[in-house]
Amino acid sequence: MTARRLAPFAAFCAALFLLLLAYLPTLQAIPNGSDHLFMIDVGETQVVLNVWGTLHATGYPHYVILGNALTTLLKALGVDAAAAPAVVSLIWGILALGLIFLLALHISGKAWIAGLLMLCYGLTRLIWMHQVIAEIYSFGLFMLAGLLWIALGLRGHDRARLYALALLGGAAVAHHRALALSIPALLFVMWPVLRAQGRALPKVLIGCLLLGLIGFIPYAYLPLREASGAGWVYGEPDSINGFLDQFLGREADRFIGAPATIEALGVNIAKVTGALIEDLTLTGVVLGCVGLVCGTARLNTRRAAVTFAVLGVSAYVFHCLLYSDLLVALLLMISLSLAFGWLFAGLELIHLLERYAPKQSRAAAPVAIAALAVMYGLVQVAQNRDFIAGLTGNRGGLETIALLEAAPPNATVMIAWGPRHFAAGFAHDVEGIRPDLTLVDHKADYRAILESGELITPDYTFYNQPLGWWQDRIGAPVYLTSPAAGWVQISRQPVFTGLTAAGILTEGDVQCEAEGLTLSVRWVSETVPAQDLSVFVHVLDADGNLIGQGDQSAPVYGLRPLTTWLAGEQIDDTYPVQLAPGAAAALVRYGLYTQNADGSFTNVLENDLPVNCTA
Repeated sequence: MTARRLAPFAAFCAALFLLLLAYLPTLQAIPNGSDHLFMIDVGETQVVLNVWGTLHATGYPHYVILGNALTTLLKALGVDAAAAPAVVSLIWGILALGLIFLLALHISGKAWIAGLLMLCYGLTRLIWMHQVIAEIYSFGLFMLAGLLWIALGLRGHDRARLYALALLGGAAVAHHRALALSIPALLFVMWPVLRAQGRALPKVLIGCLLLGLIGFIPYAYLPLREASGAGWVYGEPDSINGFLDQFLGREADRFIGAPATIEALGVNIAKVTGALIEDLTLTGVVLGCVGLVCGTARLNTRRAAVTFAVLGVSAYVFHCLLYSDLLVALLLMISLSLAFGWLFAGLELIHLLERYAPKQSRAAAPVAIAALAVMYGLVQVAQNRDFIAGLTGNRGGLETIALLEAAPPNATVMIAWGPRHFAAGFAHDVEGIRPDLTLVDHKADYRAILESGELITPDYTFYNQPLGWWQDRIGAPVYLTSPAAGWVQISRQPVFTGLTAAGILTEGDVQCEAEGLTLSVRWVSETVPAQDLSVFVHVLDADGNLIGQGDQSAPVYGLRPLTTWLAGEQIDDTYPVQLAPGAAAALVRYGLYTQNADGSFTNVLENDLPVNCTA
C-alpha cells in the first residue's frame, strides 16, 4: 500500500482510537437510572432491544429490527444484556463517523484534516452521548451521513444515485420524520441531475417514489409483534387507530406548531441556540457559521458548502418556528452542518497562507489547525466526560431493581412509565428477576387488578400520583399500608383486628440489612385518633449515641395521618434506616410525637426494641 493510500486509513484509525479512549469508559453498562431529558427513553430501548419489542412512537422499526439482531449477536459473543444496546449505538455511530470522514476527505482531499474533523465532531456532547447510550440517534446520523455521501461523495451514474437516494431516503424518513428536512439540501445537490432527465423525469420520479415507499415496509413489524403476543409492545399497533398513533407520532403533536407569541418564539430560539452552544461551544458555532460562508465563496467548495448550509438552516428554522421541544435529530443535523463549516474554515486558512504567506510560513497552517483541533478536543473532553459518565453511571436503575427484589410476593407492581419503570422492566423481563410479580404502568386498570390480587407501588409514586389520583381511577376510597420497605399497598378494604383495648397500640420488628436496618411496625387504634402525630425512629449504639434516624411526618411515608385511621384498623408500616459503614446498632427507639408551639417536641408513644445490627 502506497503512502498516499495509507494516509486516509491511518488518519481514520488514529481518530477512531482516540475517540474510543473517550467513549469506552463512559459506555452505559447498567440499566439506566437517569431522568435527564436526553436519557428518558434509554431504559425502554435497553429492554426492547433485548426482547424483540417495539419502541414508543414513531416505532423506529428499522432501528429496532437491526438493533435486536445486533443485540442478540453481541450477547452471544459475551456482551452483557445491559451494555449490548449501547454497543449497538456505538456501532452505528462509528459507521456514521466513518462516512463523515470519507465525505470530509472527498471535499478537502486531505486525510489529516478529515481525521481532525472526525475527532473534534466525535467529542461534541450530543455525538459522544449518543455513541454510548441505547438510543436511536446514532443510527439516524448514519442514515443522514449516507444520504450526504451518495449526493456529494459519489460521481457518475446519476440516475442510480437518484434511486439510491430515494431508497435510503425513504428508509431514513421512515426511521425519523425529522430527516425529511434533509430533502431541500439533497434537492439542491441533485437538481442538475433531475433536470438532465428530460422527458424521462416523470418515470424517474415515479421510480423514486416507489423506492421511497419501500422504506416504510418494516412498519409491518409493529402489528406483527403485537399479534404474536410479544412483550414490550408500545401502544396498540394491531388496530388501525393504534397503528396510526404510532406511525404518525400523534403523542408529539403538542410540540408541533408555531409559537403563539413573539416572546414564545424568542424563548424557543434561545433554547435551540443554547443547546447548540452547549453542544459545540460558542467558538464552535461561530467558527462553523464563518466557515460555511467561506465555503460558499470558493468555487471548489461551493456546492458542498451550500448543501450543508441549506441542511443546517432548514433544521434550525423548523426547530425554532415549528417545534417547541428540543429534538436531538434536528440538533444533529445543525451540528453536522456547522462541523463541516469548521472544515471549510480550515481550508480557507490554508488557501490564504498558500496565496499570501512566504513559502517558509506556509507549513504553519496545518500546525495551527492541528493545535486548534487538539485544544478544542481537550475542552470538549473536560466539558463532557464527567457529565456523560454521570448519566451512564447513574445508579437509580439499580436502586429500582433492588427495591423490586424486596417487594412482597405475587403482587402487581405499579411504577409509572419512565426510567424507573424501564429499569424494573429490564430486571423482570430481561434478567428474569421476580417472575412472580406483574409490572404495570400508570395507565393500567387498577380496579380490575384489585379484584384479583394485591397492588403495590413505590412510596415516591405519590409525588406525581397522589391519593386522589388513585381514588379517581379506582372509583372508591383506598387504604394505604406499607408491607415492605419502600413499598405502599393500595387496598379498597381496610384490615380490622377486633381490638378492644384503649389507646394506640403498636408492635414492631427489626430486620438487619446490608447497609442498615428496617423497622416494621403495626399500628392499631381502638378509636379514630383526634390528633395527627409524627413518627420518630431513632437507632442507638451500645453507648446510647444516635447513629441513624428514620423519622416521618406520619405513618406510611407520610401518607396515613392518624386522623385518617379507622377504629380498629390495622396499619402495617415500614421505616428503612441507613447506617454508616461499621456502625453497630444496639437499640431502635420509635414512637409518636407532637411538636409544641415553642418548637419543642413531646413523645406521646415510645417503644424500645433491642437489636444487634452492624452495617
